[in-house]
Amino acid sequence: MDATPLKGMQSLEDDCIAPASHKHRNIRSRPIMANVDRAYNLVRHELAELGLLADGVYLDAIELCISNAKSSGERGYVFEQVGHYAKRGYRPGVIYLPRDLPHQPYKPGMTLCDTIRHEYAHAWYYIDSGFFKQDWFERTFGAAYNNCASTPYQSWRRHLKRDPKYQAGKRRRSSEQGKLKFFYGCLFQQFITDYASTNASEDFAETFMFFLKYRRSLSRFRNRPVVYNKLKMVERAVSMTSRKVRLISDRPYRSRTA
Repeated sequence: MDATPLKGMQSLEDDCIAPASHKHRNIRSRPIMANVDRAYNLVRHELAELGLLADGVYLDAIELCISNAKSSGERGYVFEQVGHYAKRGYRPGVIYLPRDLPHQPYKPGMTLCDTIRHEYAHAWYYIDSGFFKQDWFERTFGAAYNNCASTPYQSWRRHLKRDPKYQAGKRRRSSEQGKLKFFYGCLFQQFITDYASTNASEDFAETFMFFLKYRRSLSRFRNRPVVYNKLKMVERAVSMTSRKVRLISDRPYRSRTA
């Protein structure tokens, strides 16, 4: 493919793509850009605390830009390869947010900070894909990171069809709404969000997002054992990487603007 966006980008209309440069600041008001910068630096602070970022080291290389394109469903995206989008100023490994900044304040998983956390997970893969090719990833998320198929979700659905406990529970629900609610209750035992069931890379990105957000209180997820185990594996992956980063540098990070 000419351009390979990492998961999190659905599509871009050619006629509304602007070069990603500091010119993008002109399309947003100062108060809105101030909110973006606050969210960006809050997440950078979280990453620095965990040892994934120091001045000039590892995830410090990841920039954030506001695209001139409106969202067509996506809240953010990172390109692995830009292909023909390079002509419009796009660069690989940069977090891009649509100019209309779709987000829902105060709703876990949907805030501006959460979007940036999610996209940092994809950016992490971009700068250190070899780490994600180790067996910890596929063992935890059910498929290789670059496997775009919904393999883990489909495997789980096949398991449900053979699970007598699930089938009995489904039969006890007389209405379609009741059956659907029961299904999603089971889904959220397996995946941290509905979107996490898309594929392994999105499962990781959503899990990483919630890990960053609730890293000091992961015990709240103990009643969802599969999800909790994924969060703990992400915690171990962060720990493995941070040891290497801290050996390279102990310099504090600097604030950035989008």
